[in-house]
Amino acid sequence: MSCSKEENVDESTSDEILTPISNDDAFLIPLGTQILKDSLEITLKLRDFDLEINFEEIHLISLFFEDPNLNEMKPLAYIDLDKDYRISYEGGNDLEELDYTIYIESADGTSDFGSSFELKNLTVIGLNIYKIRDIPTGTLDYRVYNELVDYFNLQD
Repeated sequence: MSCSKEENVDESTSDEILTPISNDDAFLIPLGTQILKDSLEITLKLRDFDLEINFEEIHLISLFFEDPNLNEMKPLAYIDLDKDYRISYEGGNDLEELDYTIYIESADGTSDFGSSFELKNLTVIGLNIYKIRDIPTGTLDYRVYNELVDYFNLQD
């Protein structure tokens, strides 16, 4: 993994990736805590990890972080109107090398957040397309971190 160290990024509090968890159906890669200001670029080379999943069968990849106010994992595409911020990301289409740019803005999207923001416990989850097809509609909410971790057995 590499993170940008450009002018708009304060620092990474964790340069070390924690131990990934994987099986035939899914993988989870914890990226630790990252601190950003305005944006952060992350590159992951999935084939560098010892993952059990078949890369040709990966369909859905989601990013999560721990909300500092609620102490629960939230999808990275997230808006907190009370704290006036919005987090979004783009990229991640090439499975050989996942390139993400994560943005933090004011909640209305009209300006940059303007100060440092801590993405606590940034985590990537990828799912096998064939396993997803077998899950009945309404059984699993793919935006809920704990449901994904429990359903796909991604605990330590």
